[in-house]
Amino acid sequence: MIKRLIFDIDGTIIRNVQFKDAVSQTLKETGIYSYRNLEIFLNSIKDYEKYYDNYNIKSYLDFFGNKLGVELESNFIKIFFKHLKKAIPNNSNEVKEVLQYLSLKYELVLLSNYFEKSQRNRLEKMGINKYFKEYYGEDKIKPYNESYLSAKGVYKPSECIIIGDDLELDIKKPLKLGFKTILLTDREDILLDTIKIKDIKELKKIL
Repeated sequence: MIKRLIFDIDGTIIRNVQFKDAVSQTLKETGIYSYRNLEIFLNSIKDYEKYYDNYNIKSYLDFFGNKLGVELESNFIKIFFKHLKKAIPNNSNEVKEVLQYLSLKYELVLLSNYFEKSQRNRLEKMGINKYFKEYYGEDKIKPYNESYLSAKGVYKPSECIIIGDDLELDIKKPLKLGFKTILLTDREDILLDTIKIKDIKELKKIL
């Protein structure tokens, strides 16, 4: 019996959103904007996870400071989070309706590779933060086993469903650990033992 749903955020709950404006505004407000710095920052976002297994403010500032060739002050994070809060869809009514329905049947939690405060800020602005009991992925990121096993809480992996859009991080690794999974994708060629959906609103039909 399924008791807990574990949601990825970007690409799953929040889709088709770009971070370019948030990065650009942050660089301008901190006085280090240039087109080159904007491109470096955007191209380095995924690289952070190649070197660190968690999201730590000091490590984050050191990493991007080294990439940009500047020393980032601690207020950089505060300013960045302020602008990231706006990186959400214009309309979140459908997502809100789905989560409200699911929250009456299951325990909902989050598993996302980023700072909890920033991600919670975005979900709060969308009006859906209240549906998620706990957050995982800041102290130990995917694909490390600990991130998934922490996210299951007191339940067995078989009593949880991980829902996400990344085939490697959200599906293949969890399946090896005994979790059930749902992949948000338009691809038809995936033959893994996972449920596939094209839109999050389909969850109301299958759960």
